[in-house]
Amino acid sequence: MGRLQSSVGLITGTNITGTVDQLMKISGQSRDRLISRTETLQRQQQSIAELTASVIGVQLAGNRLSNASAFQSKSAVSSNADFLSAEAGKDAKEATHVVRTLQTAATHAVSSRQRFSATDTALGFSGQIRVSPKGGSIDSSADLSKLNGGRGVEAGKIRITDRSGKSAEIDFSDARTIDDVLQTINDAEIDVQATTENGAIKLVDRSGSTLSNLKVEQLGSAETAADLGLWGIDEASDSASGLPFELPAGISSLRGAALSELGGGSGLGPLGNLDIELSDGTSASIDLSSATTTSEIIDKIEASGLSLIVKYNDARNGLQIRDVSGGAGNLKISSADTTADDLGLAFDSADDIAVGKNLSRQTVTTETKLADLNQGAGITGSFKLTDSSGAIGAINLTSSGITTVGGLVNAINDLGIGVTASINEAGDGISVVDTAGGSETLTIEDSGTGTAAADLGIAGTATSQTIGGSSVSALVGSQSGVIEIEATDTLATLVDKINEDGRYGEASIQSNDDGSFSLRVRSNKGGEDGQLAINTTGFSLDLQTESRGRDALIAVSTDEGLERFIKSSDGVFSLDAAAAGDLVTESSLLSDQAAGAAGGSFTITDSAGKTSAINITSQGIKTVGELVAAINELNVGVSASINEDGTGISIVDTAGGNETLTITDVGNGTAAASLGIAGEAEETTVDSVTTQSLTGPSSDSSSDETTGVSFTLKELSASPITVTIAEDTSNIEVAAKTFVDQYNKLMDKVDSLTFFNADSNEVGLLFGSSETQRITSSFSRLLSGSINGAGPLKSIGQVGISFADDGRLELDKTKLNEALSERRADVEAFFSTEDNGLANRLDAIADRIAGVDGGLLLNKSESIATQIERNSNQVDSMNSRLDKERERLLAQFYATETAISKLQSNGTAIDQIQRIEIPS
Repeated sequence: MGRLQSSVGLITGTNITGTVDQLMKISGQSRDRLISRTETLQRQQQSIAELTASVIGVQLAGNRLSNASAFQSKSAVSSNADFLSAEAGKDAKEATHVVRTLQTAATHAVSSRQRFSATDTALGFSGQIRVSPKGGSIDSSADLSKLNGGRGVEAGKIRITDRSGKSAEIDFSDARTIDDVLQTINDAEIDVQATTENGAIKLVDRSGSTLSNLKVEQLGSAETAADLGLWGIDEASDSASGLPFELPAGISSLRGAALSELGGGSGLGPLGNLDIELSDGTSASIDLSSATTTSEIIDKIEASGLSLIVKYNDARNGLQIRDVSGGAGNLKISSADTTADDLGLAFDSADDIAVGKNLSRQTVTTETKLADLNQGAGITGSFKLTDSSGAIGAINLTSSGITTVGGLVNAINDLGIGVTASINEAGDGISVVDTAGGSETLTIEDSGTGTAAADLGIAGTATSQTIGGSSVSALVGSQSGVIEIEATDTLATLVDKINEDGRYGEASIQSNDDGSFSLRVRSNKGGEDGQLAINTTGFSLDLQTESRGRDALIAVSTDEGLERFIKSSDGVFSLDAAAAGDLVTESSLLSDQAAGAAGGSFTITDSAGKTSAINITSQGIKTVGELVAAINELNVGVSASINEDGTGISIVDTAGGNETLTITDVGNGTAAASLGIAGEAEETTVDSVTTQSLTGPSSDSSSDETTGVSFTLKELSASPITVTIAEDTSNIEVAAKTFVDQYNKLMDKVDSLTFFNADSNEVGLLFGSSETQRITSSFSRLLSGSINGAGPLKSIGQVGISFADDGRLELDKTKLNEALSERRADVEAFFSTEDNGLANRLDAIADRIAGVDGGLLLNKSESIATQIERNSNQVDSMNSRLDKERERLLAQFYATETAISKLQSNGTAIDQIQRIEIPS
């Protein structure tokens, strides 16, 4: 067992520990000197690491200078970014775009005027809610760009003078539809009302005067009046009709829906007289027999002179009449025949508004593309049909290449089982009728995880239906969502049922200021394509449209070129999409390609001098495919096809003559020019074969000027906004500034590690280091020397970088931007040329100095690390020896104390010996 030992000698009073500590301090001087040297090495190692980071910083900054994206970046500057912001991709071309903001986007939303006191109380009524996507509305208006054989209507001004002599200048620059034209005329400060009749614009004078003729004059050089069919009107009459428009394929009327399109495509009528008696007793019998469109019905009712308002219902698929006479009686609407019932307006009630039924405009035909159904989401997948006799057939839309409703109907009818498919009576889907006469029931079910049958509305088990006046077992599909409402339903369950279908809209409960609740349905899709029609049967929710789905609209002119309208469902516009449009196919309408493409004629002269002609109008050519076929049937040496990019038509000479393939528009026609194929062919060589060709797209396309540019519309601006696309120097400027800063930081670091203070003889950690000298000399030699093999620029001074008096770099931004402006490609080559460019040279130096594979600083750091490890081992050995020496010294001191203690004890004993007295 050990024993405690005092740090002070108990016998001698000597400070044993202090004495030993002093002795050990003397003995440990060599170890302490080694520790100090090791600590210096560690600081040097840290300094090497910091130098390495600084060198890499210069390397990375140099690499940034050679980044191609920095030189390809473009700036997009909007003159009013609060209203219209712009972005430009690297492929954007320098251009100036003048943008007029015409309309912001909106998402369709409908709410009920009927209010409910609670959300969980039974509604007490039953019936159906039908939610239909865009397409069934009867308030459409013809697009001006598709009129006149696709030539459109030239924007410009006209003057209209009423019969009192009052005139107004009317500007149609913003007009896109016939309704826009009529509204612009009707808003003018003259007593003239514009409407349409028999496919033409009709002007009606309301001044009651005969002082002047009713006149229309063209202003300026545009042909607006002629394009509208109004040129030359100068009549001593209270009304004048223009020339009828040539309507494009697929459009049956200028305004509204043609009556032939209603009733699911079976037509509406014939109509007779509609008898209306208002609550004040006034009445009229209105002859509708000559009406051919829904807009003409409205015009005729308005012209009755009764105190009423007639318009389209809120769902835009029927009519609505409001009594504003203020009488106490009933509003009565009837007819001697079926006219009132056909229009859904038969009415006799104290209510002042009669809301007509859904007139069922046909939205699905045999030509309808499956990709356009389901609110644009399309129909894909496969399904199985089992007729009542148990016979089974299957449809796979993808593998069978079925793309249209007609193709699907034919495929079902060709299955060889007891079913017949057709367009349903409502004209909004297909019906499948069982004809097998078996004991089972017709069923249709989707295959796998597909939803084709469900999306078509034909999935399930057939029920008894009345089709064509006969009772049959059938599945009747519809593109509308039909929700069955029961008397026990509440507002909350009504919302749940709408959302369970959920194809087109999302329902919610709206809290009102008075504590009541309303139903609200918002479209799942923004813009015009997200428009909804919501109809109720068996009850009324008094629905009102809060916001009608509409696309954002801007008009863009690029570099003072022709202005073009661009739409967007969400307010974000891509000029790429606007310029290129949809890919051209054989079924693409010429009227959709460019103004003027759908009419006129042009000649084709091949390289052998042989000429023939195409007359688009007289030959009845409507589509791109028909035009391609017509050209290929000509007796000239050319071959026509859709070009490889799918953006237009390509005409290739096959005659092999010595002349030049030439295509020329005839007369005032612009078809060839509009399609981009007018002019003399250019020669191209592919695989050593030289050919002549003329290739679209249309002249309206300006994708080369606008690629990579997008706009975001935030608010409407009263004045045009200018967006300038230019080369962006900011990224290069930032890269150059970063390089200068990183180089200067490296030099600052070198100076802080290699300084010498003559007054104090103090030196930096790496004073005299060959590594720091190598860093300084390598970079300064490169940057102060000539850079050869990297284009015409030879020095950093030519790109705005120079050395200051203290050896630091400086950046002259003005000089750099001047170099970029005048010789951008040369600046890029100076920085980025492979091997010889400044960035690659900097990279090579950095690799030699700070690279991970034998880099100078890495080798130095490893050498220092080895020395540190060696010193640490030696210090450990010396500490072990010194520990033993300390123990020995302590033992010696304690032994000395013990010896002295013993001597003292012996002395005391001796002192205690008594002298023996011997008596004398």
